[in-house]
Formats: sequence, structure tokens, C-alpha cells
Amino acid sequence: MDTTWIISAFASALGISVGGGLAWLMKGFHRGFSFIYSLCAGLIVGLLFLEMIPESIELGGWIILAVGVTLGLLLFQYIHQLMNKITIITNSHQKDIFVRSGVLLAFSIAFHNFPVGIALGPTMGTELGALMLTTLVLHNIPEGIIVFTPLFLAGFGILTCVFITAIITLPLALGTLLGQLFNFGMSPLLAFMINLSIAIIFMVAVKEIFGEAVKNSTLLYSSIVGLFGFGIIYLYINLSL
Repeated sequence: MDTTWIISAFASALGISVGGGLAWLMKGFHRGFSFIYSLCAGLIVGLLFLEMIPESIELGGWIILAVGVTLGLLLFQYIHQLMNKITIITNSHQKDIFVRSGVLLAFSIAFHNFPVGIALGPTMGTELGALMLTTLVLHNIPEGIIVFTPLFLAGFGILTCVFITAIITLPLALGTLLGQLFNFGMSPLLAFMINLSIAIIFMVAVKEIFGEAVKNSTLLYSSIVGLFGFGIIYLYINLSL
């Protein structure tokens, strides 16, 4: 029991770090912000609609999904207004947007990871737990790409990658520890927490990331690249099952 939370944190950090490495490579392939941001938005929406939302419906049902998403949208508006009042010191407005998007995504995914850890805790040491750990690693790779792409574009480096990885994985480790100690199930409250993060991540994808891509390109181009990103997630999830 003493090491299970370490194992879950390592599995999550491994997936996030691989995704961060891919984000670093992708940054060098395309200089156009519109392409990268459109692709990133497509990846996020794909992850939400093909994995996180079905997971939430299975755990808590449609009513909790609707309530959680609604309150999550209101929470996003509050956080967005709060962050607008904070001056981010970079050398351009574009980089400010990158930093804000990366920070919002990182904290939203970290918030989502806590109930995931609670669900993982009671299964540790079983065949199901091993399967869930493998799935966790694979599914954290696109999350790493999503989080680190805007941060790398803002000029942050490897140390930032390590720090953000810790922020994302710590809630998972804590949730795993609590889930195993108290044998929590996936209650409606935990499903509700997942729904809050779904709403915030969706708004970041649409308002911050895709909206910025359209400003620097065209709606048609951004939509085509976004659909390509959605398709990547569809293939990835189906191949990793």
C-alpha cells in the first residue's frame, strides 16, 4: 500500500512526459501558430468527446454531467476574468495567451486526475489495476501534448515541463492513496468533479486556442486542421484499447 501512490504518479508522469517530448518536437516542425493551435484544439475536443465525456456519463449519468458542465462553464468565466487581471510578463500578447492557455489546461487536467486516482486506488495490485495503469500511461500522452504545446510556444523549457508534470501528477497520487486507504467508489460527487474539469478544458480549447487560431488564419483552415487533430485522437484511443 505504501508504494501504490508512487506507482500511479510515475505512470502518469511517464505519459505526460512522453507527450511533452512530442510537443517539443512538434513545435519545431511547424512555425505557424494557427496550425499548431488548430491541431491542439482538435486533440482536446477529441479527448473530451471520445474519452472524458463518455467516462463521465458512465460514472454519474446525464444529469450530473449537465449540472457539472454548467457550473464548470461559470467557473471558467470566473477564472478567465481573474487571469485577465493578472499581468503575465512576456514580450508579446501572443505569448501571454499561450501561458494562460497552458496554465488553465494544466490545472484543469490536474483537477480531473484527483477522482481518477480515487477510482484507481482500490484496484491497485489487481489485474484490473495493471490494465488501468497501462491505460493511464497511454491516455496521458495526448494530455502532455495539449498542455505543453502552448507553454513551449511561449518560450518555456524543460524545467517548466518537470514542474507542470509534478502539478498534474500529484493530485492523481493523492487520489490513489485516499482511494486505497478508504476504498472510495466513484460516487456522483467524483463524477461531478470530472465534469467541472471537462467544461473548463472545453472552453479553453474553443475560446482560447481555436479562437486564436482563427484570428491568425481562416475558419476553414483551422477547422480542417482541427478535424485532423480529432481524427488523431480517434485513432489513438481505438488503437490503445
